[in-house]
Amino acid sequence: MNCVQLLVDTATRLPEKTALVFRNEETSYKDLVNQIFKFANGLRENGIKENMHVGILMGNSPQYIISYYALLSIGATVVPLNPQYREKELAYILNNADAVALIYHNVLDPIVQLAKPDLPTTNLFIEYSEAKPDCTWNQLLNHEPIEALVERNPDDTAQILYTSGTTGLPKGAMITDDNLAWMTEIMARELGTVEEDRCIVVLPVFHALAKMAGLWGPFYVGATVYLEERFIPDAILEMIEREKITIFTGVPTMFTFFAHSPRLKDFDYSSLRIFGSGGASIPVEIIDRIRNEIGVEIAEAYGQTEATIMITAMPLGAEKVPGSVGQPVDGIDFRIVTPDNKDVPQGEIGEIIFRGRNAMKGYYKNPEATAQKIDADGWLHTGDRGYLDEDGYLYVEGRLEQDMIVLPNGENIHPDNIESKIN
Repeated sequence: MNCVQLLVDTATRLPEKTALVFRNEETSYKDLVNQIFKFANGLRENGIKENMHVGILMGNSPQYIISYYALLSIGATVVPLNPQYREKELAYILNNADAVALIYHNVLDPIVQLAKPDLPTTNLFIEYSEAKPDCTWNQLLNHEPIEALVERNPDDTAQILYTSGTTGLPKGAMITDDNLAWMTEIMARELGTVEEDRCIVVLPVFHALAKMAGLWGPFYVGATVYLEERFIPDAILEMIEREKITIFTGVPTMFTFFAHSPRLKDFDYSSLRIFGSGGASIPVEIIDRIRNEIGVEIAEAYGQTEATIMITAMPLGAEKVPGSVGQPVDGIDFRIVTPDNKDVPQGEIGEIIFRGRNAMKGYYKNPEATAQKIDADGWLHTGDRGYLDEDGYLYVEGRLEQDMIVLPNGENIHPDNIESKIN
């Protein structure tokens, strides 16, 4: 099965339901799938075939969503790219991923042009421009829709997500069709997402958390996604009241901004069902302040890119356990171990490891790093330290090696990358 079938099924069941709201413009599920299928045919007519790797360099926009699902529809592999990359970072990842094409927004054209001389295998450039109705992207959209999805095997690579490791060099985590399909169901179940939900997506959609919690999960159940281009704390708080938002998923820095906003108590949050957070643990004082000021609990979860994003989550409806990121999700094996892979006693700190259908296939073209990450018994070593309490709740205590720096918009950056830019 092609993982896009999950979205197609929703469009069949709820064709006129609003799938997406962007800049106050609504798109129904039927129209969204139709645009995806038309763009998919345009890609195919321009030589993009099954298992080819294609980069997407765009901010949050309907064009990103259409491009992403269109590539998956024809069996291509998506390489999501951070719009803040400089030309050397962009060239490194496109080359490492063997990308044959790049879909990008024209505001990023200066970076693309600087990178082009160093892109020997990337020979198709598809530019989107709001100011140019005849831009390449629109030309590809001007096709008849494909008739059917390309069938995929569960272990086929759907996307390659580049993540900074402890060496500072990005590695491409291969996420399969089965990873996406399974995690979509888990994400919707853990958040209790339903058709009536209204979800804000302001995290960058190139990021794994935004894709799973903000697109795959809501689209699977027929919820409505409100896509925002940038994080402006007070504007998001006002939007929660105005649009009667039920789910907001962010990262700890966003909740810190909320907690310190002088307008925090100015809005009505009665519609809000879930304030979800991932990426790192939130300071207890921030959780307490938001609970005490506006009466909303923050539900924390834990995961990483290599886990298709989620490993643990706070059980739905359970009382918040301060400092914890929840319990292991159903369907995975989970352990806390010593350096020699022995289970630690309950309450003692060790490395968090897991295995299951959320585990990546491996790092692209990097068998050595894959072998270091996934052991011979299939356990994926997260590199994170933590412990379990007597009720099975996980507490994360940091990295085994040097920590990432988490930026306010949820992106991770390795300290070595900062040093190289300074130099």
